[in-house]
Amino acid sequence: MDRILIVYPAFAVVLLTLFSMIKMRLVLDKHLKSRTLKFKYLKVYDGPVPEDLEQARQHYKNYFELPVLFYVLLIFIYATDNVNQYDVIFAWLFVFFKAAHSFIRMTNNYVPNRAKAFILAVIVLLCGWINFIVRY
Repeated sequence: MDRILIVYPAFAVVLLTLFSMIKMRLVLDKHLKSRTLKFKYLKVYDGPVPEDLEQARQHYKNYFELPVLFYVLLIFIYATDNVNQYDVIFAWLFVFFKAAHSFIRMTNNYVPNRAKAFILAVIVLLCGWINFIVRY
């Protein structure tokens, strides 16, 4: 299997991260313009903060937690030049569940559904790591 196929899911997660960053920036700008947030908050992220901004900020921050393990796995798979169909399937499933998690978080933020999407992303990522380790 062509190893470039494992790179595309990484690009998808990068796009999700950028979308999350843009969303956070739009919410931040809205609150700075309306003066519902003091600019000094940005110095150390301390003090009162509107709920929608905190939600967007936490969501963006989340893309530098679990997805890091996803990127490392894809780098290992790519570097060993041993991509199989399960690697690609697990990678796209991870993207799907991260996208679902993002959608839930940025819309109704219903925690039970958000938790399910997150847990499924973790399980798929764990399956991807197990699939990789078993081969080496």
